[in-house]
Amino acid sequence: MSSGDAGAHTEIEAKFDVGTDTPVPELTGSASIVASSAPDPTHPSSTYFDTADLDLARRRITVRRRTGSSDAGWHVKMPVSTDERLELRSPLSAGGNNSRVPSEVAERVSAHVRGKALVPVATIETRRIVTILSTKHHDNAAELCDDTVTAHNLLDDVTVTWREWEVELLDGDRKILRKVSKHLLSHGAHPASSTSKLARALGPRLTDTDAVPARDGTAGAAVLAALSDDISALLAADPRVRQNADDAVHAMRVATRRLRSVLRSYRKLLDREAVDTLRSELSWLADILGTARDAEVLAARYRSALDSLEDRPVRGPIVESLVGTQERLYALAHEEIVRELDGRRYFALLNGLDALLAAPTVGPSDAEAPSVFRKVLRAQFRTVEKAEARASSLTGAEHEEAVHDIRKAAKKLRYAAEAASTAIPSGRFHRTASAVASSAKKVQSVLGDHQDSAVSRDTLLLEAASAAERGEDTFTFGVLYANETAAGRDALEPLPRALKKLRRTASALSN
Repeated sequence: MSSGDAGAHTEIEAKFDVGTDTPVPELTGSASIVASSAPDPTHPSSTYFDTADLDLARRRITVRRRTGSSDAGWHVKMPVSTDERLELRSPLSAGGNNSRVPSEVAERVSAHVRGKALVPVATIETRRIVTILSTKHHDNAAELCDDTVTAHNLLDDVTVTWREWEVELLDGDRKILRKVSKHLLSHGAHPASSTSKLARALGPRLTDTDAVPARDGTAGAAVLAALSDDISALLAADPRVRQNADDAVHAMRVATRRLRSVLRSYRKLLDREAVDTLRSELSWLADILGTARDAEVLAARYRSALDSLEDRPVRGPIVESLVGTQERLYALAHEEIVRELDGRRYFALLNGLDALLAAPTVGPSDAEAPSVFRKVLRAQFRTVEKAEARASSLTGAEHEEAVHDIRKAAKKLRYAAEAASTAIPSGRFHRTASAVASSAKKVQSVLGDHQDSAVSRDTLLLEAASAAERGEDTFTFGVLYANETAAGRDALEPLPRALKKLRRTASALSN
């Protein structure tokens, strides 16, 4: 199944252990399979790379160079869920060999490797027989791979062999996967004893694989689970930022800000010194990302605003002054981001986040999660109310600043509520936290549009002054400024309704 990114493939599969002599059962006519192709033999050969400490394998990430099959190339696989992984592919022409990973591939896992060398850790030879399974609705619903595997653990110089079956979805859905799996289990197969061929090849070296924080209902476990999800979002954005993918900087900035906010909201459950250090470093990262993101937003905003004007009011080289300047600022800022993402400070931040997940929680961490989280959300909502009351008593520039404070308070409430609803995935409190998060997000969005307009106006004044010094026509700057003034005023119209809804949903926190 394909993902939305070029060179990417979403892999959903089920694996089974089978004996060396176990026959592949007939599938046509059972498990909704209406036809199957003739068995097609192939012989993929793969070299797997990792750090000497197996940092990738411990996170269920694999980097391999494959030859001898139709999918020959460099593959990076990252977990999405228990049975689903995202596979990112690069051609063999990307470079590298069986002892070196090309930079194009290595940068996809830089956030996990953190400056360590990638070395060959295993080779796996597979005698594979592939059968394509068809259903009434899909000619290529799934493929059944009958694999005889010879794996050489290069770290310990140990060779192991086994046989397994693997069913991977192509155009079919999980219902087909379940039916085929059930059929295979009834014909001599057993659930796989290992999550992947590499994990089986490495054997005991992975017995101390990092555990996912347990969700046992306590506040400590819940906040660690929420932080784990946010850290995963940060790591997932990293390679896309390096590749300058669409919206990647925004995604990483949001993940960074969310982590910083959640750490502050639930700091009583965590080591205070560690939290303070991490929040400071996350602020540093957010600032670097923010420079690029602000330029990206302004460039798009000015391009859209200029496109919406008739030709007559567009005077002078204003496209270059506004859009071109912001695009150049973005390019320079992105270069700085990539440099920092390869630096020790960034890797130390990631190591600190890992250490926080592994450290014991403190304070009321043994209490039930809903009671602790509810108290935090009530306090966050009171901050929104105070900011709203202050803004209503002010005018002019002071009012603008106070309105921005409402946005910041709503954003903190949103992130705290989203963390709570994620960490507590069901029940009454989950529904309340989800509703509060949604309402706070609406307030944040309304005020975000207003803030974007304010920043745009300030930048227009600066650029207009520079244009005037160069003797250029500034008429169009005035047109854009007037439009932005109206847009900023209009952006605030939904605010009273959004705040009213937030008050209504937040009232459930007191029940």
